[in-house]
Amino acid sequence: MARKKIIPDADVLTTVLARLLQGGDRAISLREVARATGLSAPALVLRFKSQHAMMIAALVQGWAILQQDADRTAQDLGGGVKSVQDLLKQQAELIDIPALLTHSLRDKQAAAAANAYREALESILAQRFGGGAKGRNAAGAIFAAWQGRLAWGEAGGKSFRFGELIRSFG
Repeated sequence: MARKKIIPDADVLTTVLARLLQGGDRAISLREVARATGLSAPALVLRFKSQHAMMIAALVQGWAILQQDADRTAQDLGGGVKSVQDLLKQQAELIDIPALLTHSLRDKQAAAAANAYREALESILAQRFGGGAKGRNAAGAIFAAWQGRLAWGEAGGKSFRFGELIRSFG
């Protein structure tokens, strides 16, 4: 008979993701994660098969959290520039997206989860701009500019107005 998990996998993966995004790969050894979660290293191996698989599962979960939040928020999203900015701001506050992407690009499964997130968020944005080719183009440009700002801080300097970019599409 299998023992009941006291700490759900999702909670373990949340810990792994936080440590990974803050401290990099070295912060997620089986020993360090075991110490942080109160589980043993062998218990972690039983759950996730390996340290690498645990890290990938945490990255995939990070993208799923972002996508679920975007889907939930999109249902309540009004029209206009402010609602788009609020959605993107909320996303950026949930998880360090540039760090998540950096770690995800090293693995096929995590990169696929990142791409699925991008497609889903661009679809949400495209709907705000009328759908079709025009909406998809606007969504792609807005997503790229947003990611650029996240990765490069105040990219474009103080003269760049993200809200004006959004407004220009529609």
